[in-house]
Amino acid sequence: MTKKVGFGTTLLDKGLSGAGIDGIGQYCLELLNQFKSESDELEISPYSFSVVNSQSSAHVLPSYPVHLIESILNMGKYSTSQKFFESVDVIHCTDQLIPIVPNKPLVATVMDTIPLSHPEFIKTRSRFIKPLLWKKLTARANHIITISEFSKGEIINLLGFPEERVTSIPLGVDERFFTSIPEQEISKTLKKLNIFKPFFLFLGSIQPRKNLLNMIQAHSTLPNNLATQFPLVIAGKVAWDDSQTLAAIQRGALENRCIWLNYVSDTEKRVLLQATQGLVFASLYEGFGLPIIEAFASQAPVITSSCTSMPEVAGNAALIVDPLNIESIANALICLIVDTDKREQLKVLGLEKAKKYTWEQVARATRAVYLEL
Repeated sequence: MTKKVGFGTTLLDKGLSGAGIDGIGQYCLELLNQFKSESDELEISPYSFSVVNSQSSAHVLPSYPVHLIESILNMGKYSTSQKFFESVDVIHCTDQLIPIVPNKPLVATVMDTIPLSHPEFIKTRSRFIKPLLWKKLTARANHIITISEFSKGEIINLLGFPEERVTSIPLGVDERFFTSIPEQEISKTLKKLNIFKPFFLFLGSIQPRKNLLNMIQAHSTLPNNLATQFPLVIAGKVAWDDSQTLAAIQRGALENRCIWLNYVSDTEKRVLLQATQGLVFASLYEGFGLPIIEAFASQAPVITSSCTSMPEVAGNAALIVDPLNIESIANALICLIVDTDKREQLKVLGLEKAKKYTWEQVARATRAVYLEL
């Protein structure tokens, strides 16, 4: 008998509406694509809270606050915002908008524990309330899927979840990142983006957790005008500013050290990864760090951090730095400029590493969790 899975796509729909797809949105998109490509005993039924037009063909529910209020007032009975869930066998919540539904098995994807472990990385207005609410709602899950062994350990320690109810399923990298883009198309795209020099690349949203300020400062210390010869291209939209990072980007742009592209398309991202001198991803905290393996697949050398999940994901295929040490980051940048042999070695190691991460494996392991419940 076919089992029906209610699959949360709120953040995917928001991204598809023009806001730009974030990490959770990409996770949803890739899983949906995998589920569609294989017919089995599961029927995937997407749902989204408070979207005008769902581009993922999701069932549209009221806003999440309305759902919470109705669920509390109608505890034990199905409210208006819960009617959709009556017909499903398992609910998979892929973000922090965890449904309150009576008598239905719930799988929650928890990519990291930032609300509890690092509340300073949350916007000020919600940093005190959000962790408590999130912990309370997450405790309702029957099973948690996370994306690294590091995050699994954090969930067990900070949420108090039994180890047997937490499954680590590393993210995947799509085949398109392995496909070489013709040089003519790369040149055309770089010209459109006003990039005419070899460059380093940062991919990610602009927020304190991403440590962009330290990366810009390290890059600015490169000797012999190397910072202008190899500018830092910043491809990411503003999530929130600490009042210093945007100022540093603007100063770097004025001094021809930085190029800020804001949000880029998928094709532009792939071009940047295939053309860059190296990806600089010295973040302070990552539950996984998807740009690392996307860069590996694109044969881009990677500089990443020695903390949280990043050494686990990168292994020996990247230059590992102390994200709080400006000199450590700067030395890695210089290495990727002057040491051609090291760059080529990292490309080979990275490509082999990337082949181990597939969305097909993610979907297969996720299905196994559904069926177990």
